Amino acid sequence: MTKSLLGAALALALVASDASADTGEWRISGFGTIGLVRPSEGDASLLRNGINTPGRDGVDFGADSVIGLQAGRNLDSGIDVTAQMVVREDQSGNVEPRLAWAFVRFTPLADLEFRIGRMRAPFFMFSESLWINYANTWVRPPTEVYGLNPFSDLDGADMMWHSRVAGYDFELRPYIGRSTLERQSRRAKLKRILGVNLSIYRDDYSLFIGHAESPFSLPWSDPLFLAVDAALRASPFAAVADDLSGRDGYARFDSVGVQWDNGEYLMSAEYARRAANRYIPSAHGWQLTLGQRMGTVTAYGVLARQTEDDPVSDADLSAAPPLQGALNLFNASRSTAQKSATVGARWDFHRNAAVKLEFTHAKVADDSLGSFFPVDGSGTILFSGRRINLFSASVDVSF
Repeated sequence: MTKSLLGAALALALVASDASADTGEWRISGFGTIGLVRPSEGDASLLRNGINTPGRDGVDFGADSVIGLQAGRNLDSGIDVTAQMVVREDQSGNVEPRLAWAFVRFTPLADLEFRIGRMRAPFFMFSESLWINYANTWVRPPTEVYGLNPFSDLDGADMMWHSRVAGYDFELRPYIGRSTLERQSRRAKLKRILGVNLSIYRDDYSLFIGHAESPFSLPWSDPLFLAVDAALRASPFAAVADDLSGRDGYARFDSVGVQWDNGEYLMSAEYARRAANRYIPSAHGWQLTLGQRMGTVTAYGVLARQTEDDPVSDADLSAAPPLQGALNLFNASRSTAQKSATVGARWDFHRNAAVKLEFTHAKVADDSLGSFFPVDGSGTILFSGRRINLFSASVDVSF
């Protein structure tokens, strides 16, 4: 987390309450978070898959801190444009502005709209507010679920159809497009996303159901992969290497979420599953959040778990034990399976600002990294079976 991002987020937190929500014909809004996280283990840093660079040691500001500005304007009857610029640390360690939203919306009917351009990829129940931390109860969404699909952008088009039947509000959203994920080395891509979501609302309740699938590429280039790949290609099992990294993968993603919020009590639960034919494990995860508001303070607890369904490769290399061991290590290094319990509190000290504190106890699954990454020079490769505590805090603003 560089000083530039910390300074920008701090400035936003200080001026948010005085910021104007409208400038001329443009509608201007913004959000920001100063967040920190500290693991209890000196050799572990929190890794939010697809978002941040692992911290070197101690307190890490890069996992949660973000600043964003959004602008919208009506162009004509039934036509408007929206753009959102976000600054946060990426997986390459850079802190640079990036265009998160840039789309044109057409509303030919009151209950029908079309959008084209760059939008948030709608894979989860809370996708639209993932970076607007003020809108969420937690410091960060549970990584056991939201780490299953780290792609954030959808470059393409969608349609939203709204209907009300017997007291229920329905929203159907089919979409198509592609997405690119910046990484420390080479980019990962969802090449042709086809998806559809259904949301149902009634009073204090909501239900979300989503499905998406796409061909994808995921080229690994870390030292462990390079060593395993070279060993396999120099052996009679060279074909196995093609399942570890490349451009010919196919993945399906499903999620179901429910939420209840009556103003005093809240509950949210979500289940998600990633099924991939190569390059990355197939896995599923779930989270359950319960909370109670007491004036301006919200106390909450979260239980979450991610389980691996299939490894990257289940090839039988028992005829060559050293190769089998190398493949097993590679498979384990791509697994993020773990379970966790979190207790937290949120204090809304201003109508547009909140402070959050969280304590998380995580148990990493066997043969897994969990949501963590080894600190450089620590000598750690996996966190199999380890218990790691996390302390997290954030100041979130929205205007």
